[in-house]
Amino acid sequence: MNMMKAVRKMKEGAGLELVTAPIPEPEDNEVLVKVRACSLCGTDVHIYDWEHPWSEGRITPPRTLGHEVCGEVVQAGSDVTLVQEGDLVSAESHIFDGKCLQCRMGNMHICSNLKFFGVDVDGFFAEYAVIPETNVWKNPPDMPVEIASLQESIGNSVYTVFSQDVAAKTVAVFGGGPTAQFAVGLLRAAGAASIIVVAGSMLHLDLARKMGADVVINRHESDPVKEIMELTSGQGTDVFLEMSGNGSAFNQGLKTLRPTGRAAVLGLPTKDVCMDMSRDFVMKDITVRGVYGRKIWDTWLTTSRLLSTGKFDPSPVITHRLKMDDFEKGFDAMKKGEAGKVVMFP
Repeated sequence: MNMMKAVRKMKEGAGLELVTAPIPEPEDNEVLVKVRACSLCGTDVHIYDWEHPWSEGRITPPRTLGHEVCGEVVQAGSDVTLVQEGDLVSAESHIFDGKCLQCRMGNMHICSNLKFFGVDVDGFFAEYAVIPETNVWKNPPDMPVEIASLQESIGNSVYTVFSQDVAAKTVAVFGGGPTAQFAVGLLRAAGAASIIVVAGSMLHLDLARKMGADVVINRHESDPVKEIMELTSGQGTDVFLEMSGNGSAFNQGLKTLRPTGRAAVLGLPTKDVCMDMSRDFVMKDITVRGVYGRKIWDTWLTTSRLLSTGKFDPSPVITHRLKMDDFEKGFDAMKKGEAGKVVMFP
């Protein structure tokens, strides 16, 4: 039996292990890829620490982690027609059934029977992996593999940014993680008039500047509400993007959003969030949109076009490039808030 290296959750509880596992065999509707690059996500950190809602009661060890990938097709199942051996591909991380009502309505990203790579099935922190043809995205042959691996993550930001009309608008982004950083670059590409970023670490503030932010606000050093209202001459922002998952950030963003403004919320709070529904929501006549995942496959097409034309460059967000053997260094940097995007190479 042919074997490979993989980063796996071998037992319930905190921690991961680098182990030897069998190379998977593709079914007729799957492709086997040799992983060229894979990148870490905050979800992977939650699973590492065995936190809800991704771990206990959902993951059955052993499980190979990872849902962001660029791989080379080395074997295609007999029913596969979209790609062939040698193609560079990435994977849509949401495995949808194509049969439920949501899928039939074109909402595969919120399929009623959704499964997730690295959670419900084995993922991509390995030398080889299998991907159903329905989840394969073919990359341009000249796209750098580390950039190609980021497309799944970038798609969250694309979906959030383009859920609103941001051209010539003043936009506030709350959050400093990779999805927020990607959003800054996308807002710049989309022609936002002014981009204000609220974050809590010097690294994240520096990355925001590199990605094109006009103003960065350290939430530990000043009051974001006061700062933003002063910057906008008391009018508030046109658009607010919540990408931190922090209840305080959500409330601050609403308070700085102008009447009839629009908000998109991607962050996932771990506890209930209280708000002043009367003054900050109803009486301001605002519109708030919840955003989850990516619109399959619209978001992938937009992401690929922006990357291929050079109008959007996510590379400044990559702070760590590691061999997969050194995965602990990547997780440690993320947990300490000392990383942007961590990319691993088998």
